[in-house]
Amino acid sequence: MPCTSAFTPIHTFMLMVWVPLLISWAWNTQGAPEYAEVKEFPGFDGQLPSKHFAGYITVGNQPHKRHLYYYFATSERNPSKDAVLLWINGGPACSGLDALMHQHGPLKIIDDVTTRRGPVKLISNPFSWSQIANIIYVDSPAGTGYSYADSDGDYITNDTKTVSDLYEFTLKFFAEYPEFLPNPLYLAGCSYSGVIVPVLAQEIVIGNEAGNNLNLNFKGYALGNAAIDIDIENNGRVPFAHRMGLISDELYEDLTSSCRGNYWKNTDPDCLKNLEAFHVNIEGINTDHVLCLPCKFELGLCLKPNCYDSDQKEYSLPQNSEYDSIHCHIFNTNQKRLLDLETTRQTLHAVPVKISGEWVRCANTKLNYQRDIFSLIPYHLNLTSKGYRAFIYCGDHDMIIPYTATMEWIKALNYSVIKGWHPWFVDGSIVGYNVQYDHNLLFATFKGAGHTVSQYMPREALIAYQRWIDGAGSL
Repeated sequence: MPCTSAFTPIHTFMLMVWVPLLISWAWNTQGAPEYAEVKEFPGFDGQLPSKHFAGYITVGNQPHKRHLYYYFATSERNPSKDAVLLWINGGPACSGLDALMHQHGPLKIIDDVTTRRGPVKLISNPFSWSQIANIIYVDSPAGTGYSYADSDGDYITNDTKTVSDLYEFTLKFFAEYPEFLPNPLYLAGCSYSGVIVPVLAQEIVIGNEAGNNLNLNFKGYALGNAAIDIDIENNGRVPFAHRMGLISDELYEDLTSSCRGNYWKNTDPDCLKNLEAFHVNIEGINTDHVLCLPCKFELGLCLKPNCYDSDQKEYSLPQNSEYDSIHCHIFNTNQKRLLDLETTRQTLHAVPVKISGEWVRCANTKLNYQRDIFSLIPYHLNLTSKGYRAFIYCGDHDMIIPYTATMEWIKALNYSVIKGWHPWFVDGSIVGYNVQYDHNLLFATFKGAGHTVSQYMPREALIAYQRWIDGAGSL
């Protein structure tokens, strides 16, 4: 099923108007801009492990310019040869700096009781993906993190506009950093970025096939617990809850018979009655990781009450709970305390608060974001059938985007299995299971991880990513 027509006007405009200018610019540029280099990172004592750069790439045209903030950490291994990984955080509208400091970036923010009132501190991340790759973290769309727009109307956006801006961002980024053009390019993300990454990948492929894309050396993409098909992901939570022992066999049988596989947007009275019982059973469960205590902070996955199932709620523990007061509160506030300081913004080449607004981790209220791409299965089919590599992985205790839902949409591709469900190991221990499909598609689970795998299992996530990025078809 073709899926390029919706974006053909975007691509045609870029080819005809400013892509040739970017190519000329790249050929005449002498490498990374010195003004963008980050010499130190606030709260971190010591020398940065590799060269870091930060700043803005402006997309759009007056009066609708949008300024997308990026942080670029070059590889600690071999930056001239290692892959370039463009990381697009989930949300929609979760800052890339959150992924840098809480997932797989070179620095790790300290979230414990010692940092509740004192200065925010960071340490080196021993499991950073920048050990083996050059990583671009981007705040997208405008209104996310440090990114901003000149016109308030540009804070009303959707998937299509986000992809358009990211495509322009990617081309302009490599025009500023042309020495990385020969490096293999991969896109990656988690959660809601599953809606964005495949479409952006397709735009890059279209440009490459037309021969006017700065010769981007695009190789593939990686996605963790990704939103791919709105029906599959919403209908996947009930069977997942049953697998996890959160609902009884009897309730599950009642749900399957009354709802007939449709557990959202269902108006059948018996189905609605059973769904009410389902929500009672999972009330208070941390859907990010069903074994962990719940926190009160925005994941940012759903900005509108009707875009996901009604079980997407926030929960908080009692105020006297040690977990809530130490972990949940600090996780949500330490980044903001650090990143809203004007001295931090100056050091990281970000504009003042009065221009971009306060830094918000996820789901900035000034954004009005609508999902307008509801199934990405055709994009995956197009990309993988052309030979582009795909690594699809899941924490197996995530109920937001259950691994079972991911397996269901992969089956819809109807690809042959090269190597069926089997364990993969780190130091002799099983850390998950994987399935190798034809067309360079690899699926893997992480045993015991939640919604953001690299946050729950950072060492194993690094090992898996290194095995895949270095060419392994199976873990």
